[in-house]
Amino acid sequence: MSRTQQKPTKVLVPLDGSRFGEQAIGAVARFTGADRREVVLLQVVAPVNPAPLLRDDSGPRRTLESRYSKANAYLDGVRKRPGRRGVPARTLVRSGDPAEGILGCAKAEGASLISMSTHGRSGVRRTLFGSVAEAVIRSSPLPVLIVRATGA
Repeated sequence: MSRTQQKPTKVLVPLDGSRFGEQAIGAVARFTGADRREVVLLQVVAPVNPAPLLRDDSGPRRTLESRYSKANAYLDGVRKRPGRRGVPARTLVRSGDPAEGILGCAKAEGASLISMSTHGRSGVRRTLFGSVAEAVIRSSPLPVLIVRATGA
């Protein structure tokens, strides 16, 4: 980063619930330094598609509420975990397509950087499983810091 560029002040860190994904948090501390930085930890949960003939939506609603609850508990645990290298953070949970959720949240939050891990899949595995990181990189108007997860 050149002297004329400013360090990011708000960094969005999308997490998928894996230890590999959490490696992006340490990269934020190393890349941005500690001063004047806000970190937002995000998890995008899968939406619940109710059966078309279902008259009562309480089942899908409870399922989505459960997903939100688990995601919030996970993010809160990550945020409070010792050894986060002094990275203060707040947490958000959204529902929807992961890449779209990440990009939408980055815009809504006014993020200046997205930092995320990639599992490093290539070839057929990436084709079969998709790549959220690739979709974010291709569509983001913001800089995206990609951390290759070790042990992935």
